[in-house]
Amino acid sequence: MSERIDHAAEARRLASMIVEGDDPTIVTMQAMVNTVGAQVHATLALLEQQRIANLISLMQMQTECDENTEMLAAEAMHGLIEYVRTPATPLADPDEVAKLRPDIREGLGL
Repeated sequence: MSERIDHAAEARRLASMIVEGDDPTIVTMQAMVNTVGAQVHATLALLEQQRIANLISLMQMQTECDENTEMLAAEAMHGLIEYVRTPATPLADPDEVAKLRPDIREGLGL
């Protein structure tokens, strides 16, 4: 799997590089490329946030009685969390603990 891109940060970086020449009516080719790049990354950042919001919304459907709805809610929950095995200690056996997936943590800015 490829490394996660922080699309919001990339959009801000590209937007900060948009400079115009002495004549404000003339936009350089590089400024246009940076503008389009910033728009693309901003859109992708919004899509990441919407994906997380959709998973949370689906997970909340677990209170419904329908078997199919419960299955969707469980799938959404597994899209948000992963179970991590904790190491055994002298006082306790190892347990599996639910934690937010790393990509979800980053997407939420946690």
